[in-house]
Amino acid sequence: MPTPPRGRERRGGNLSDALGRADLAAEFLRRNRTYRAEHAQMQQRIADGAAAKNAAESAFARRWGLSFRDGAG
Repeated sequence: MPTPPRGRERRGGNLSDALGRADLAAEFLRRNRTYRAEHAQMQQRIADGAAAKNAAESAFARRWGLSFRDGAG
């Protein structure tokens, strides 16, 4: 059996022990159908010119409680 990547080991079967807060939050959102649907709608509105990119992304981030550190990426 392959060894899990460092920092991702599951101790006692508790996923929250193996993942940091950001990883756990990202996994929650990845599995959330409403989040994925709203994200796709936001991207479509931006592509259609119905919403400005910065405004749409800021509103989406506020709605979902997202925040990003400066220089992340």
